[in-house]
Amino acid sequence: MLHHHVLRRTSFLLLKELILCSLLPFLLPLRLHRTHTFHPPTYKTLLTSLTMLIQQLLKSLESFLTLINKQSQSPLQTAVIATVGLLLAAVLKYPNRAFLTTARPDLGKKAIKGTPLLGNMPEMIRTGDDPLGAMLKWFETYGDILSVTVPIRGRFIMVNHPIYLEHILKNNFDNYVKGSVFAEMLGDIMGNGIFVSDGDAWRFHRKTSVNVFTTKLFRQLVRSTFQETAQILCQVLQHSIAKEGSEDHKDLDRAVDLQQLFLRQTLDASGKAIFGIEFKTLLTPTTEKHEFGEAFDFLTANMDARIQNPFWHWTDRLTPGKTAKLAHALGVLEKYAGQAIAARQAEQDPAKTQEEEEKRAARPRDLLDHYINYTNPDDGSKLSHGALRDMFVGFMNAGRDTTAHTMAWMFYSILSQPRVLKNLRRELDAVLGPRYDPERLSYEVVMTELPYLKAVFHETLRLYPQTPRNARVAVADDVMPDGTHVCAGDLIIFSLWTMGRNRSVWGEDAAVFVPERWIAEDNNKNNNNTFENKPNGGNKSPFGKFRMENQFKFNSFSASPRLCLGQTFATLEAMVTACVVLQQFELALVPGRPVPMPKGSATLPMLHPLLVTVSYRS
Repeated sequence: MLHHHVLRRTSFLLLKELILCSLLPFLLPLRLHRTHTFHPPTYKTLLTSLTMLIQQLLKSLESFLTLINKQSQSPLQTAVIATVGLLLAAVLKYPNRAFLTTARPDLGKKAIKGTPLLGNMPEMIRTGDDPLGAMLKWFETYGDILSVTVPIRGRFIMVNHPIYLEHILKNNFDNYVKGSVFAEMLGDIMGNGIFVSDGDAWRFHRKTSVNVFTTKLFRQLVRSTFQETAQILCQVLQHSIAKEGSEDHKDLDRAVDLQQLFLRQTLDASGKAIFGIEFKTLLTPTTEKHEFGEAFDFLTANMDARIQNPFWHWTDRLTPGKTAKLAHALGVLEKYAGQAIAARQAEQDPAKTQEEEEKRAARPRDLLDHYINYTNPDDGSKLSHGALRDMFVGFMNAGRDTTAHTMAWMFYSILSQPRVLKNLRRELDAVLGPRYDPERLSYEVVMTELPYLKAVFHETLRLYPQTPRNARVAVADDVMPDGTHVCAGDLIIFSLWTMGRNRSVWGEDAAVFVPERWIAEDNNKNNNNTFENKPNGGNKSPFGKFRMENQFKFNSFSASPRLCLGQTFATLEAMVTACVVLQQFELALVPGRPVPMPKGSATLPMLHPLLVTVSYRS
């Protein structure tokens, strides 16, 4: 017979582990604070610890059951035995999927088996440093549609082929929404703007924005804002060039981080083009902090963390100092948005002076002008301050990080492949001339006469999409094109990063950077030898015509009816920057650096700086 104190001690140990499992989410931030070693994202450490505790608990249960005999038990022992029974029942009910998810035998081999109660979370934790690579391996192993389960988040249906995207984003559009979870995660930052809304709210935002980007605006942006900010970028690059013969001529300390420079450039361009704000972050020394840029960086990082962290409610509140930092950053955002809106509304005052009216008339039009002057055709109302604020935040977020990261990956792809750089220079010299001339660079030239540069830009987005992972929630039960059943509430995950590497979609060279896949032969072009007969430009490109792919195969700008409003804006900014920089400078990747890897984020920044050395183009 067993002694009571042995049984009691085992009961206490089991109860302790159960309590630790339940309190872990609350204890973890405090422990990190005490040790001063907080390294986001905390949820990864939390999930790893939780997994280990549950596995240890299951082992302890097995030992505990061997100690139970027919002796009468104390209340504590009875409670532990009852808990053990419930846990064992849960394990039997959820043997290979996450707790509280529904069994789906109809999925068959498409459902990847996981561990009891935790589902596929342990494997996601193990591959947390490379989630996109892990998704790619899943698709290569199980096919273009599969299913996983995760605690709290439930069941994911993951797809990796254009036929599914067309079904979700077009054919059954109303059944697949961003959902309340997405709006809840980002609502305090993004408000109720077009990027987080569904249904009638989304349709209203879309209606107010449909005519905001016009050809007239694009011509103005190419002639002024985009070339001006690109030229300021060139001034920064010029300062990094050491003088010939100086001791630091080959000093790699003079290398510049293109990714950080592009982030500053796109913030300046977006502020000026969208709201008429001169941030001038490119001209701010790197050792100095810019109030808006710093606040915006914090909010962007916080959005990234929330999207990847199922416990963000807890970590946001319990991480020391985070609530105050979030409130401060939101305050800075509100201040700049409020100032821009108030200044523009003041221009509507009929009592303004003649000088103020002349100043307003001379100012270039921007997106804020459109929204300030917008009148609802149904009731004649104007947009509220809150709606204008949400528009401010949404367009700043869309116009800054995504374009900057795309330009970083584009320049890396150009500089790492001499063949691509040679072809690109050949086209720029033929069409624009060997020296930069701002008068030659127009909206029409950029969009229609530089097919190879346009192909480079789109090939960059194919392999490095700025929304590498996306999701929709099923409103009602549905059936996918291949017959797979989708249940209401299922989260549909699709990754443009993995689809861009899908050989069944893009061919055997899917993982290779090949701009030529976007080029169609121009049957009307002259003999190739006649293209570069004008030494100062004005020739046709020697690379045929640009050929756009199906919007579900190439989905970097989403698809109708949610087709990205800023598609042409981003394309022009990236292409103008490439023209201005490459016509004036020779850039070279700093040797010995690791191959760039994507950082875990809602967008796709590089994990490490993109360091290059700069010299004048001869």
